[in-house]
Amino acid sequence: MSSFEEHLVVLADSDRAHAAAIAASLSQKGFKTIVASDGVQALELFEQINPGLVIADLKLPSFDILEFIKNTRTRKSSVPIIITSFSSDIDLAVKAIQQGAFDYLLKPFQPEILLKKVRQAFQTIHLAKENTVLNELVSLYDITSKLTSTHALDSLLDITFQYCMQIAKADQGTLQLVDRENRKLVTVRKQDSGRGDTDIRLATMAEWVFEHCKSLLVADGRTEPFTAKNIDTEGIHTSISAPLKISGEVIGVVNLLRVAGQDSFTITDMNVIDVLASQAGIAINNANLYSSINQKLDELMLISTYSEQLMGVVDKYDVIRCLYETVIQHFSLDIIGFLIVQRHTHEFLYWARGEVDDTFLRNTCKLVIENYNKVSETLINERRVSIRKFQVQTKIIPGEIKFPMSFNHVIPVCGDDFKFGAVYFGTSRELSNANEKKTLLSGLVSQTRIALTNSKLYSDMKENYIKTIKALAIAVDAKDTYTHGHSENVMSIAEAIAYEMNIDEKLVSIIRDAGLLHDIGKIGIPGYILNKPGPLTYEEFNGIMKTHSALGANIVKDVPFLRDLYKPILYHHEHYDGNGYPEGLKGEQIPIAARILHVADAFEAMTSNRPYRNSLGRSEAIKRLTEASGKQFDPAVIDAFIRFASRKGWIE
Repeated sequence: MSSFEEHLVVLADSDRAHAAAIAASLSQKGFKTIVASDGVQALELFEQINPGLVIADLKLPSFDILEFIKNTRTRKSSVPIIITSFSSDIDLAVKAIQQGAFDYLLKPFQPEILLKKVRQAFQTIHLAKENTVLNELVSLYDITSKLTSTHALDSLLDITFQYCMQIAKADQGTLQLVDRENRKLVTVRKQDSGRGDTDIRLATMAEWVFEHCKSLLVADGRTEPFTAKNIDTEGIHTSISAPLKISGEVIGVVNLLRVAGQDSFTITDMNVIDVLASQAGIAINNANLYSSINQKLDELMLISTYSEQLMGVVDKYDVIRCLYETVIQHFSLDIIGFLIVQRHTHEFLYWARGEVDDTFLRNTCKLVIENYNKVSETLINERRVSIRKFQVQTKIIPGEIKFPMSFNHVIPVCGDDFKFGAVYFGTSRELSNANEKKTLLSGLVSQTRIALTNSKLYSDMKENYIKTIKALAIAVDAKDTYTHGHSENVMSIAEAIAYEMNIDEKLVSIIRDAGLLHDIGKIGIPGYILNKPGPLTYEEFNGIMKTHSALGANIVKDVPFLRDLYKPILYHHEHYDGNGYPEGLKGEQIPIAARILHVADAFEAMTSNRPYRNSLGRSEAIKRLTEASGKQFDPAVIDAFIRFASRKGWIE
């Protein structure tokens, strides 16, 4: 028996004997027939049992064929109606055909003719359903093709929502995705017909779908499945809520609604939306995977690029500055802080997008210290930590910092061999994917720790070189019995002048080392000249003594750690007016480090005993420096020295 012969037939005829004969004839052919004796009963059966065909007599009591067609079309538009009538009712039968009846038969008729028309009616229904399914399959194929044509999440969401609304002929709808971090549904697409607020009830139904991982249909005051009967559907004419799934896990929900006056959704509608939602779930999940892979690649690229930037950076402050500038560029942070743990005193270097008060800075510093102490199993005293703002070269995003911070993250910078401190990251804004941000920040800090380890090893190696060279400097001082300790004194004075002039830390370090080694070239000067009790002859001074700066510069230029000292040592006897040696440089042509060393060297020399004279004393030395300002010495350096000397109490 074919599938269309399994449908129910409602036979509406007041002639009971005639109706019984027709019912018996149809039953013999496998059709299930129910008889209605009047129009009211026919309509009730139509609504209750959802027949596949109606055979109605125009003379049926309480029966208006045109009104009946109108009512049935409102409810089940695809059910065919065959009219039976006598020839006297032919005009009404024609009107019924025009209004949508399938066919009519004139009484009396033979059962074979009725059976033929019944078969034709069911065949028509069957073909219509096949066409509907075919159209839906074509539409689904078209949608699937579009879903697989892009990995852009926004485009996929647009396609999914647009086609769900279109295929379901929905008036309102929402598309929601699951926020995995908070395990809740978030609306990403929405269309409102403006015919009533149903958001709360749709949200409740979506939650049920999310929890039970199955679709929910509301139609004619009932729910499918029946287990969802307790859901509040008041005000909902008809709706479908379908899950977007991947491997049994719900990643989203699509909610579709038709307003009152529209046809109710059917199980078939829900099945079609189910298929579409399933395909959309796969496509959206693939897009998320694609986006995740690209994000991971971007993160790896960021860490790789950052690692390359750190190559060759040996100063710890430059390493930290590089970290700050990278983080500021790629993260929406308000505050960054770095606790630098050192031998005696410690530093907390902070950068902020705006103004922050001292209380917040102290509390943040305390938080970082506590985290560092816990990880490193040490006990850093907060009172030994100085807090200062750290300068970076980057564009600051404008905006107000709001307290308290919504995101706080502390990462210790500790390895097996060295414990450098800890980094703080904070922002008052809500960060999306905060855990992923923490992971990426940890990766950047790990690269920073490696760079700081290299910087420490470099610094230790440099210190060993400096100790070696310092031994040579001591040897030089030992050759000149009158200048013992001269190099260390020049180093201290030059460093103080540099700080007074607000010179950056890296150059201060160069000046400090150059001060210690500025006379290293004297190791090549004969002892009898260095210790000669009287003035040097022209040949001794110009031919031998003046060469010590060039000799010293040549000693350090081939040592990788000391190359930056080459020019300060070479030019520390150049005069501001151009009358110095070895090249007669003038003014700004002379490196600032050399100009500072020149003042420090001259002051230390004038206040020390020499073979040919006793110390001039500080007052006289300062007087002579001041008189030579703008001639032998840089006026700016002299001014800085005077300020330093005043604080030291050297000026009466």
